[in-house]
Amino acid sequence: MKLLAALLGVFLLVGPAYGLGSEPTGNTGDRKLDSTLGKINTAAKADPDGFIRQLSSRYGIPEQQVRQAQKTSGLGASDMFMATALAKATGRPVLSVAEDYNRNQGKGWGVMAKGMGIKPGSSEFHALKNGAQGSLGDMESANRSKQKHEQEVQKQHQQQQKHEQEMQKQKQHEQNMKKDSQDKGQGKSK
Repeated sequence: MKLLAALLGVFLLVGPAYGLGSEPTGNTGDRKLDSTLGKINTAAKADPDGFIRQLSSRYGIPEQQVRQAQKTSGLGASDMFMATALAKATGRPVLSVAEDYNRNQGKGWGVMAKGMGIKPGSSEFHALKNGAQGSLGDMESANRSKQKHEQEVQKQHQQQQKHEQEMQKQKQHEQNMKKDSQDKGQGKSK
């Protein structure tokens, strides 16, 4: 719950500075928050399906519901993150939160959260703010693991190709040796 609170806090502070489904466009006045949000967007872009799975897993909301909310609302990664976090914190369906955000987008996530009972300065708000890095760390870790796995698969593929090339060379060499032997046996020479 503390992690959920921390993640929500970051978005409550900077949500109004972000457009629908977009990257950060302005300066929030807090370099650390700007950096965290930028990294969250980057991490989500690196593996969009993994991002949706992570939201589902982290907040205990079925993946299909998160995907449907994203598809229906057209929200980008940071907004889907916020909609999912608020849905969990308030017990509302994620699609409902996403649709409310679309209807009230000009007000930003902070106003929406306040309207849902999460007040600035509250313990829930501070817990959200303090845990934002944890979620980012999870996404970055998952992306690093995925990249490492892809590198290992690529290395194995390259090794397999090299092995196949070596086997082909060996086979060609054996065929040449056999032909040379046959040629010598028939009295032919090069």
